Amino acid sequence: MTTPDDIRQHVNNLLLQKGISLNSASLMVGKDQTYLFQYVHRKTPKRLKEDVRQKLAEILNVSEQELTDLTLNEKPIGPLVKIDVLDAVACCGNGIENFSENVIGQHMMTLPALREFTSSAPENIKIIKAIGDSMIPTINSGDLVWIDVSEKTPSSDGLYLLCIGRDLMIKRIQINPFNNSATVKSDNPRYAVFEKENFADIQVMGKVIYHIQRVG
Repeated sequence: MTTPDDIRQHVNNLLLQKGISLNSASLMVGKDQTYLFQYVHRKTPKRLKEDVRQKLAEILNVSEQELTDLTLNEKPIGPLVKIDVLDAVACCGNGIENFSENVIGQHMMTLPALREFTSSAPENIKIIKAIGDSMIPTINSGDLVWIDVSEKTPSSDGLYLLCIGRDLMIKRIQINPFNNSATVKSDNPRYAVFEKENFADIQVMGKVIYHIQRVG
């Protein structure tokens, strides 16, 4: 696709093929129901934002690049960077054994878009899939989770990818700065909370910096 108008028409055609209305698709990407109607028919916004484009590409089962215009007569939207997609799976539940971390794909995005949610180098960011329900409603099973693997210690409260025994798990860590202890918990209250006397004993594989909700 070469121009914003090409992308606009392509999005409309793909939705028609899927039998999804503009109003329904707008709600599915987390926007007001008129959002995509305005985009397709009134050309506002001129381009879809990065997060909307990612979600829409998942709905339409196409690559994000297929929804990205490459207009040559306009200023570049920024240098492109590659984010590795791994075949590792993080369990939002009781854990699953997984040591396979081969790169199975790459997500292309602009550096300015990456800088909207992290200052870390692109090579430090890895994308994996979450499985299970322990982090609901924050992370659902099937969501794609972006991990900053340079964050090897829980320097602040947040979501982290942990290695517990032989399992990869996503959990929320809350640090007590007075004694360096930490609470490790799930966002789903059905799951148990456990305490660590020293947060440095927690084997952190990286910090969760972003996630994309699975659609459907």
